[in-house]
Amino acid sequence: MPRLLSAYRPPRVLVFGSRARGDALKHSDLDVLIVSDAFRDIAWLERPVRVVEDCDIRFGVELLCYAPEEFERKRRELGIVQSALAEGIDLIPLD
Repeated sequence: MPRLLSAYRPPRVLVFGSRARGDALKHSDLDVLIVSDAFRDIAWLERPVRVVEDCDIRFGVELLCYAPEEFERKRRELGIVQSALAEGIDLIPLD
């Protein structure tokens, strides 16, 4: 988490899915949604790759990486972002 915070300065990080709900199986991955201004100039498919490399992530993590305006748009739509907000655990307290 410290590397993520220093590299991407995210205003929002949510853990969601089976780990957040408490029904994960032994080999379940960790679902993480990250919001950062740093993602604006990075292609959608490249974002999680960069986070994994920059933060030296070595275990099963599924990353959703959004620029703030993308996150705001997606949170109004039905889908995974709404689910993450409903069931997720916020790792960065909101002001």
